[in-house]
Amino acid sequence: MPETRTYGRRRRQLPTSTPDQAPAAQVAKREAVSGRVVSTGSGGPTQMAGWDAMEQTASASGSDMYLKVTEKAAVIKMCGDGPFDVYNSHWIEEIDEGSKSVRCWGTPECPLCAIGDKAKRFSACFDVISLEDPAVPTLKVWEAGIKIARQLKDIATDKKRGPLNRADLYFTIKKEQKKKSVEYTLERVKERDLYEEYDVEPLTDDAMEAFLAECHQWGDKVKETLDEDAMGEVVDLLMES
Repeated sequence: MPETRTYGRRRRQLPTSTPDQAPAAQVAKREAVSGRVVSTGSGGPTQMAGWDAMEQTASASGSDMYLKVTEKAAVIKMCGDGPFDVYNSHWIEEIDEGSKSVRCWGTPECPLCAIGDKAKRFSACFDVISLEDPAVPTLKVWEAGIKIARQLKDIATDKKRGPLNRADLYFTIKKEQKKKSVEYTLERVKERDLYEEYDVEPLTDDAMEAFLAECHQWGDKVKETLDEDAMGEVVDLLMES
């Protein structure tokens, strides 16, 4: 977890503009089973009713997009042999509404780095198929920290153990809360042992093909970068605190 810092009592809402922001007429929607993100027009009725409204609202939030690692080992299948997005982020405690995590520009021109606010969190994003519910495999984004990312790199570059998306290779991931930290445990699982050890049937070739067609490409961003104006407001927020 990023370090929590207190700069003062002043609070301000984080600007929402981003340099690559989608037009307002497009709404992000996540399909219930596959987890695929697609764009849908917003020209329909503004009032939605019942369960459909609940599901569409939850999907639009993006919260169901990420793999949630718990104390129970979850079986996952890697879709690619590496991350599609890698970035560092700043943690801005002063932000009162919206995400306190701000993606670092990753350049000497990053305004937050320029005022001495160090980006403290590393994220490597992988497309994975979650088999938490074996009957409903779901495409998720796994946002891994540096320790797990390096373990995955070691496996990916090992001729005997890699690549990550080998047809006969699955993984389990779980976390354990320690006194002052959270530790993650990653284990490799061969396809032949999947059912016996975890009561999970391997994915079929057709299912894998369908999921792979929906995966991110290298360079796709999970967290968009704030533009100059928005980043400037965050800098002002810190400087005035």
